[in-house]
Amino acid sequence: MTFFHMIAKYHSSTVSLSDLPKDNRPHVAMVGRSNVGKSSMINHLTHRKDLARVSSKPGRTQTMNLYDIDKKFYLVDLPGYGYAKKSLEQREVFADMIQDYLERTPELKLVLLIIDASIPPTDIDGLMLEWLKYKQLPFILVLNKMDRLNASEKMRLEQSLETKYPGLTLLEHSIDSDKNRNDLWTVIEQAVK
Repeated sequence: MTFFHMIAKYHSSTVSLSDLPKDNRPHVAMVGRSNVGKSSMINHLTHRKDLARVSSKPGRTQTMNLYDIDKKFYLVDLPGYGYAKKSLEQREVFADMIQDYLERTPELKLVLLIIDASIPPTDIDGLMLEWLKYKQLPFILVLNKMDRLNASEKMRLEQSLETKYPGLTLLEHSIDSDKNRNDLWTVIEQAVK
């Protein structure tokens, strides 16, 4: 499978698992804090400038947004977690939606846990990572916005994560790098085979 000439289309948005597609295609889910850059990453991965709506304000994604990739699998953008300005009730709904999707979607083949490399991983990122490990869900940690770090900052971040989470698969991502895009697609391609 090659992703250089892929056809990527918006499929649907939902807050209910019952509204997810029933075609048994594999799912690759993107999860991370609000404003971590998931929408920009979707646009970068798919070579599209406007496939996913990008907002400078955190907490805009409030549904599960599905993107059809080559009629082979779905890239699923889940609501961001941990945005402090949301009401407690909203945060719990989003947490429940994320957890229900991750626990109850048999088509889920890979979770991309995305953190903002320019902000040290927060406690809630650590909780999500540990929960994914506990649930034995296949995931990789994507260090987004790596272009904002200099070489020594990158090294410190990677050493810190390796110390805290030994053996964890880490992938760098920056919208300025085709290498990062290709590395991510290689991992995704393996997962959805």
